[in-house]
Amino acid sequence: MNDPRTISFWRTNGELLPANPFSRVVLSSASTKWSDVVVEEHCYPRSGLTDVMFKRHVIAINIGHSNTSEFKKEWRFRRIVKTRDEICLFPSDQPFSCRPNVERGVMANALLLALDPVFVSRIAEGLESHSDRIELIEQRRSTDPTLQHIAMALRAGVQSGAALDRMYGEALSTALAVHLLCEYGVAVLRPKRQYGRLPPKKLARAVQYIQDQLDADLTVSGIARAVGMSPDHFTRLFKKSTGQTPYAYVVETRVRKAKELLTTGKLTISEVAHHVGFVDQSHLTRHFKRVFGLPPKKLLSRRKPESVI
Repeated sequence: MNDPRTISFWRTNGELLPANPFSRVVLSSASTKWSDVVVEEHCYPRSGLTDVMFKRHVIAINIGHSNTSEFKKEWRFRRIVKTRDEICLFPSDQPFSCRPNVERGVMANALLLALDPVFVSRIAEGLESHSDRIELIEQRRSTDPTLQHIAMALRAGVQSGAALDRMYGEALSTALAVHLLCEYGVAVLRPKRQYGRLPPKKLARAVQYIQDQLDADLTVSGIARAVGMSPDHFTRLFKKSTGQTPYAYVVETRVRKAKELLTTGKLTISEVAHHVGFVDQSHLTRHFKRVFGLPPKKLLSRRKPESVI
C-alpha cells in the first residue's frame, strides 16, 4: 500500500512498486508532521529506472558531483550531463526512464521533494487561477536559486529537528507550490491584486485565535480558515500587517509566552515547553535563544535571589 510519507515509484500500468529498488534513502521526512510535502535524499547506484512514474509532482536536485545520465525522450535515450544543483521536475503520472552513468562503486546523490497534486491545485485556487488548466511541464534547469533555497530549508528542517513543527513544513511547501506554479506551469498566473493589509477585525481575530490555540498543533490553513481566507492570501496580508509570516509570529508568540510562564517559577522548562505548543524542551530552547539571546536556564538563574550573607 502506498505510504503518503514516502516517495513511491509506479509502473505505467498503475502497479505500485512494493519498495524502492533503485536507490538508497539516506534522509527522510517520514517521521515529521508534514502533510503537504515529502523530502528524501537518495543515493543512486548504476541501475536505471525504466518506464516508471510518480503519483506526486517530484523535484529532484543533484546535490552530489556532476554525472552523466541517459533520459528517454521521444522514444529514445539521450545522454545529458547533470551538473551540481541541476533541477529536474517530474510532474505526476508522466512516465520516464533514466539510466545514470556513474563509475562503479560511485553513488549519485539527489534531493527529492514531492508535492500532492491536490495540494498544488488548492494553492492555485488561492492565486485566483484556473487550477484545472494548470499543467506542470517536465523539464530540467541548470539552477533555480529560489527553488534551491526552499529545498535546502526543508532539508535543514529534517536534519535539525525543525521538521517537528507542522507550520515550518506548511510554510515552505506552500512557497514551493507557488514557485512551481508561477515558474514551471504552462498557465500564466495572476495573483490577487489586493496587496494591502488585513482588515483590523480579521487581524485581531487571527491574533486571538493564535493566543487561544497556542498549545495546539497550529497551522496556517487553520488560522486562515478562522478568518475566512485562503492560506496563501492570508499569509501575504498577515506579513504586510505584522512584518512577520504566520509561522514566525506563532513561534515568537510561543517564546514570549514561555518567558512569561518561566518567570512565575511555577513550572519547569519542560512543562512550559508543552504548555505553549513546543514539542519538547530542546525545541523551546532553540527558539528561546534565537529570540532572547540566552537559553531558558540562563534566564532562570539570573532571576534567582542572591544569597543573604
